[in-house]
Amino acid sequence: MPISFLDKNFGSTFFSLLDSTKKQIRIISPFVGYKTALALVDFIEEAEEDIECVIITRFDREDFIKGVSSLAGLERLIKVGVNIFALQGLHTKLYIFDGESVIMGSANFTFNGFYRNHEFGVFMEKEKQFSKECNSYFDGLLNDIANTGNWKVSIEQIEKEKPYCNDAVTDRASSQKKPRKNESPITIQPNLIKWGAKLDSTNEQLKGTEENDFLEDILNNENEGEVHKRNTGIWLKFEGNSENRIPNHLTYFERRKREHHKRTFFPKSPSGIKQGQILFMTMVSTDSYNNGTPIIVGYAITSGYDEKNVITGTMSLNSKDRERYPYYVELVGGRFLKAPIREGISLRELARELQGGLYPNPKANFNEIIYTHRQKSHLQITERAHDYIMERLNTLFAVHGFDEL
Repeated sequence: MPISFLDKNFGSTFFSLLDSTKKQIRIISPFVGYKTALALVDFIEEAEEDIECVIITRFDREDFIKGVSSLAGLERLIKVGVNIFALQGLHTKLYIFDGESVIMGSANFTFNGFYRNHEFGVFMEKEKQFSKECNSYFDGLLNDIANTGNWKVSIEQIEKEKPYCNDAVTDRASSQKKPRKNESPITIQPNLIKWGAKLDSTNEQLKGTEENDFLEDILNNENEGEVHKRNTGIWLKFEGNSENRIPNHLTYFERRKREHHKRTFFPKSPSGIKQGQILFMTMVSTDSYNNGTPIIVGYAITSGYDEKNVITGTMSLNSKDRERYPYYVELVGGRFLKAPIREGISLRELARELQGGLYPNPKANFNEIIYTHRQKSHLQITERAHDYIMERLNTLFAVHGFDEL
């Protein structure tokens, strides 16, 4: 097949080739996005035969903090057997299918790179000589990485990185608070921590090169250019508060009182919650690193708020709770993690992975993303956030089990 140029349709071309791949996929991309990673995971899991997959990427903390590359995506890939290697200073983008077909160009392995950004590339199908050269380049790069040490990304390395990235997201949120009168705004310095092989030839080649893919910026990474629906009917429902955090060693059902575990309570009438809508039950607690954060432990379907849903004297709540949380909605079904609260999905993770795609009204900075929930009993989130949370919950349910309401 003749060589053809790509100025659009990177994504459709990639997944079309992927569907016909039988044995091997090789990827070089500085950034790995969550949605593209998940699509590759699905392909590998559903393939009739084992697919050998190797990815060379960057493992730069600033990329994870800004959300241009996804720790959660790398984690999912490793768990299905993908071998991932880290290389500092990487700029190349190259995709090789069964050693025969090749895409190369400017597009990163991210949703924006494949579908949104202005990119340019070359597509070659069954061009044996050119494919041979691309495979030689890939093998040479792998060999050079191996010669500098063990730079294969592991689950342990990802777990080690998560708290640093989460803390950085939170720190930047704090630094972006509106300065007081006569105070100068704080200038955010990029985090320079990087992990991976250093190849002199690669670094020399890249001297003076700017990474244009930072157009996938801090708030717009992978948000698909969508106009978020403001009334999604998908909610984070917070329980507990920062002054009285829920102990993170309890399961959701352990901390709920048996007599009202099918209700959740509010300080003001939640008139916006309608029948059939979903509540992601979010405990204000501490994560496994002992950082204070809301943690999602499951989901429930609600019958909606009714004006009659007000605590009466016959309900077994103490006087303090009756005064503070007099309104409730009934929960008619749902699933909850059968594991300690700390094993759930933290809001810090959502801020890191979804950033501007978390809430229907995109937030202007990290500060708004991290702290919007404060003093709120419930918040609407986007359909994109719903999909991410449900996928993560199902993964956690498979590991820890679940209780049904």
